[in-house]
Formats: sequence, C-alpha cells, structure tokens
Amino acid sequence: MKSKIQLLIAILFASCSTVFAQTQMVTFQVESPASTPVYVFGSWSGWGNYPGSPMSLIAPGKYSVTLPISSNTTHEYLFVSGATPANEALNPAWTCTNANAQYTNRVLVLGATDTAVCYTWNTCNTCAVTPPPPPPTPVNVTFQVESPDSLPVSLIGSWNWANYPGAAMSMIAPNKYSVTIQLPPSSPYEFLFVNGATPTNEALNPAWTCTNANAQYTNRVLNLGTTDTAICFTWNTCNPCTVTPPPSNLNVTFRVENPDSTPVYVFGSWNNWSNWPGYPMTFNSTLNVYEAVVPIPGNAPIEYLFVNGVGPTKEVMNFTWPCTNGDSVFTNRKSILGSMDTTLCFVWEECTPCGATPTSLNEFNVQSVDLTIGREFVKINSKDIQSFDQLEIFDIVGKKIFSQKDNLFANKNISVQLNLNTLYIFRVKSGNDFIKFKGMIK
Repeated sequence: MKSKIQLLIAILFASCSTVFAQTQMVTFQVESPASTPVYVFGSWSGWGNYPGSPMSLIAPGKYSVTLPISSNTTHEYLFVSGATPANEALNPAWTCTNANAQYTNRVLVLGATDTAVCYTWNTCNTCAVTPPPPPPTPVNVTFQVESPDSLPVSLIGSWNWANYPGAAMSMIAPNKYSVTIQLPPSSPYEFLFVNGATPTNEALNPAWTCTNANAQYTNRVLNLGTTDTAICFTWNTCNPCTVTPPPSNLNVTFRVENPDSTPVYVFGSWNNWSNWPGYPMTFNSTLNVYEAVVPIPGNAPIEYLFVNGVGPTKEVMNFTWPCTNGDSVFTNRKSILGSMDTTLCFVWEECTPCGATPTSLNEFNVQSVDLTIGREFVKINSKDIQSFDQLEIFDIVGKKIFSQKDNLFANKNISVQLNLNTLYIFRVKSGNDFIKFKGMIK
C-alpha cells in the first residue's frame, strides 16, 4: 500500500541536528556461574557475536562487564559460560524473563540513564552490584634504539606479535630512533627492534642479561611498573644508551557526525594500527558528535578512520576524495599535524566538515524535492533534479538499514523493504549536500 510521506520534521540540512543512536552504559554482573570463562550475550548485538562479551572476575564467584547499549529500548540477554560455551537455562514462567518458552531470555528495559544489574546464574535472584574496578591507566613507554644497520626501523612486541614488523620508529637524532606506545601497567613484556626494507629482527644472544634466555625465540624483556618509562639500547646489543626526550605530544580531538551505529571509535597510524578497533569515542550532546582526545606527536602526517558498531566496521572512503591518502587499496583519512593542539571533525564516510553549510542545492531546488514511500519502494520526487548521488535510510535509533549510490533517478521507484507504522529517517544526497526527511508508512 502506497502512502505519501507525511513530513514530521521539516527538510533538514546536514548542518541541522542529526539523529544518533543514544546509548547508556550498562553494567552486567552475575554470581556463581556454572563454569568459566563467562560472557553476556544479548539482542543489542543482533545475537551475532556468540558467546558474547567476555566478563571479568571482580570478586569471588562474581563476574562483570560494562557495555554501551541503546537507551529507551527493551533488550534481551543471557549469561553464557564454559570453554565450550553453554547458555543459562531459564524458566519462561520466571518474572525476569521474556516468557518465551522457545527462546527464554532475560529482559532489560533500559531508559535514559546508566544502569547496573546483577543476578545469580540460572535464577531470577538478584545480587548486590559490586562497583567494577576502573580499567588501569595505560603507561607511556618510550623505546629508543641507536645505530640500526638499515632503514626503516620499527618495534615489535608481545603486546601484538601479529602486527609485524610493528610500530614505526622516527629519527629523533643522528642514528637514533624512537617510538612511544601505551601499554597496560604492572606487566612483563618482550620485544625486539626490527629494520630494513625486507624487515629483519635483531639477532640477540639468549645468554645476555637483557633477554628472556630463550634460545629459540630470543627477545628483549621489559618488566613494566606503573609509571611512564623510557629505555634505550644499541642495536643488536644489551648496551644501554642515553634516552633523548622525544617530541612533545599534541592533544588531537577527533569528532565524527552521524555514525550509522554505536559504539564509535577512532583508529589510526600513530600506534601503527595496533589497537583495533581504536580509541572509544563518547557522545557530546551539546555538539551532536562523538569525540575522543588522543595524544599524538606533532609536526607529522597521520592516517586514520572512524569505526563503529558491535562488529565493528570501518567507514568506507573514496580514495579520490581530498581528505584521504589517495591509496585505492588502503584508503584512510589523512591529516598533517602542526605544533599545536587541534580538532579534526567530519561527517561519517564523508570529507564534509562537521556543521558544514550546504552550498550546491539552492532553496528553490530543495523545495521541489519530496518523497513517496511504500513497504517495498521509495521514490524521490523532483522536477528540477534528474538524479541523486545517494539514498540512506536509518531507523529511529540511528542505525543505517539501507544505502544505495547507483541508479537513483528522480521520479523512479527504488526497491527497499520497510515496515508499517515504523518511523524512519531518509537522507538524500545531491552533490555535497543532504536533504533529510522523517516519516512512516501507515
């Protein structure tokens, strides 16, 4: 059944308020699970990441995890445990469940505030929420090496052996290279310096005191404490060298408008792409953006992408766009930092700066565009614009459910699958500008 869209909100431009999936921080805790490890598995991930999010032991027999979850929504979930994961077996007659005899899950009605829940495994018995310990503050560790036998120089370590050849090191003095990375404190680490166009590890002697004494995999060792640390060695030896103060970090504020799902992260080259999915970003309700402040050495180019979703998924950029690195294989955003703190703010999957004022669609053209929608089609109506560059459809919590960039001709049906009595946000792109509509099929 076709229905002319009823515009519940006037045409909105990209510079107007944007719909986001609002989230709250929810702490899940469970006592006395049947076995370990322990997870929480829920509808917020579309039931797609089984066995779910790992939980940490915070007290004898009690496990906890805190997750960002869409607010003002009813969620279902289960606790899961065991090396061969097994769900709780709940009774659908119990009041804490969804009463579904086939798929019996716990129910959480989440409002607009952060919350915490605690249950005993396999029961509806509540338990007292234990404040989870804050995550340890990472320690800045500066690694330096003198007189490598070739270039470039990098650092590989037990924090991520898979990222070979590791974090790129920068020359800070003649024949001296440095990199600073953040590591969890109070932990032992192993590492090696690597160099050359065809990367080659240092060849250390396991009898040397700076190594792990492993004759097969001989690595340097670092027993990290709780304070920022700097170390320096001469290449292929245990001879220490004098630490040269590395360049000061800048505070770089990353902001992104209109991500298509949550949580949101920024992922970049400053730590050699080693902390996937990146730094978590928090919602700034005043600016309607997600943001994170990251310390990064200045006076250098950086590459980065915004990432989002439980999956999670990187944004997809076009390598011909001026804000990218121009690499058709690994297309990233690119910026050159100066010597002062800076802010980088863009619309998700675009080079459009945050809050940009549209320029290419004039008022006459905007007034000539509207939509007709049905359960299986959307039609962009216009007498003045022959074709459009993109159509996106979001649900009311901001999740993108449809996107098409080709064959978007005016006054022609575009195949979609929509539900009756469900509110959707439609975003139509023409040039660098957007027109937004909100409406539903009744």
